[in-house]
Amino acid sequence: MFQKEAINNDLYRDLGEKWYYGNDYIGLLRSESKTRNPWILNQIQNQFQKSVELLDIGCGGGLLTNDFAKQNFNITGVDIHDEVLQIAKNYDPNKKVKYIKANALSLPFENESFDVVCALDFLEHVDNFHLALSEGVRVLKKNGLFFFHTFNRNILSWIFVIKGMEWFVKRTPKNLHVFHLFIKPEELINCFSDLGCQKIELHGLNPKIFSRSFFKLIRYGVVDKDFKFEISSSLKMGYIGYVKKL
Repeated sequence: MFQKEAINNDLYRDLGEKWYYGNDYIGLLRSESKTRNPWILNQIQNQFQKSVELLDIGCGGGLLTNDFAKQNFNITGVDIHDEVLQIAKNYDPNKKVKYIKANALSLPFENESFDVVCALDFLEHVDNFHLALSEGVRVLKKNGLFFFHTFNRNILSWIFVIKGMEWFVKRTPKNLHVFHLFIKPEELINCFSDLGCQKIELHGLNPKIFSRSFFKLIRYGVVDKDFKFEISSSLKMGYIGYVKKL
């Protein structure tokens, strides 16, 4: 049942304007960002009393970076696809974000270059999340914060995150996610610990299921603008958190 299939990361190159207007599977990513971005921003503002240097690894169409461009941050977003970076640049409201084509497993930055590093909906898209974390921590300053969002690896996440998307969300491509790349929270935290980082917070991030928008998604396969995610105590499926580099 859980064969090691190849992740389909090339699909992101062709999304175009759907990054900001699509109402199928990419709409879920946009809805996630509406919940997690304010949460991340709040943690950053509580920890830093100055402008921060922020790196978003696997920035995609800029759903985090372009939102944070409204803040007094120096922001860099990296992605491996030129097409995706162009969309991010097009939707940068103040043309403040520095977008760079780069491989997350070999980042083109000096050690300890950033106060904050983010890897959101990214770690489950690489074959070696340990190396991705190692590179992210390498470029993070001492006492800097590393934010992450990914998916747990269990039967529940396979049913809801993988099969549920394929069954109920229109135009979900094959291998948008693959099960063997999902990461158990303890695996992630242990890897961070080995890299000299301390867990600060860890929470679930999952769809708000008892809502009109959720039932609309199940019935029609579309994600409307009111579809919501919520931060919870359950780590069974999606989870979000951050660590501090010691």
